[in-house]
Amino acid sequence: MSSLVSVIIYLAIGVAFALICRGMARSRNRSLNLWTILGFFFPLISLIVLLILGKDDSKAASV
Repeated sequence: MSSLVSVIIYLAIGVAFALICRGMARSRNRSLNLWTILGFFFPLISLIVLLILGKDDSKAASV
């Protein structure tokens, strides 16, 4: 039972960070799909990298 709870917690954290990274990528004109996937599999690292990268002024947001 505890392994099921662990999986559910990990999925919830992954989805939450994926949505946060997607929102940040949208506001920073970065690839939405890429950062959503990275945010799910590497939650804290992706968030930190997005904060460091900043805004991409060379292109519009892509899907």
